Order: sequence, then C-alpha cells, then structure tokens
Amino acid sequence: MACHFNSRPLVLCLLLLILILSGCVSLRFDRINKGADVPTPAVGLKEGTATLAEALNHYGAPTDIIDMDGKFALLYKKSFYQGGQISIGIPLSDLLFQSSLRVEAAGNLLRHDLLALFFTPDGILVETMYERGASQPFWGSLWK
Repeated sequence: MACHFNSRPLVLCLLLLILILSGCVSLRFDRINKGADVPTPAVGLKEGTATLAEALNHYGAPTDIIDMDGKFALLYKKSFYQGGQISIGIPLSDLLFQSSLRVEAAGNLLRHDLLALFFTPDGILVETMYERGASQPFWGSLWK
C-alpha cells in the first residue's frame, strides 16, 4: 500500500522559512503627517458678518493664502500618508543570473483635512468649506 503523504506543503513551508531566515523577505511601513491639525469650523464665525481679523484670531496663521482676482481665501490643510510594502526575493544575481526573482506588494492611503475660508476684498467672510479625511478634497464642491 502506497503512502499518500503530500510533500508540497512541507516543501513550500521550508522554502518560505529559508527565505525569511536568509533576509530575503522585507517589510516597510510609512506614516507621514504634513501640516498642523485642521480646526473644525467655528460656530461664532458667521458667513456675511465675520471679518478677516476674527478668523485669524480664532484659527491662527493659515497654511496657504490664495488670491482669486480681488477675493482671497485662507487655506488650512493637513495631509496624512500611510503605506506598506512587502517584498519577497531570491538574490540570484550573485550566483548565476543577471537578474533576481522578486515579488512585491504595496498599498497606500492618502487623506486630507482641509478648511477653506473665502473673503471679499473688504475682508468679510463669504463662504466656509471643510472636509476631514477626504481622499479627493472638495471634489463635491466642483459640481455645485
């Protein structure tokens, strides 16, 4: 009677163990924050009555100032990037071949927190836009 033992899983596990122990498997994780925390819109700053001085007093210095043909906008933004990568490779270039066998997988996540305050040339607040954790900031506002 023949033995029905399947050796393929054992061989694959041994190969994976050899790859891990030889340093041919690498993991990389990145987390990058760019910018200060974006405050939520203030209830006390009403559109049409709030002034530039009140907005600057409440929110502080903006990340960017945008000129829009007389009108202007204060922009507060923060970007968050998180990514990961795994690589499995066999460095054959040192032995016989000119290239190496390599398998890679990567993923990333980019999110933005944004607050935009739009002002008239006189410094009166006319519109406020706020988004938190958006992958495409202010995308919905383009279609208004």
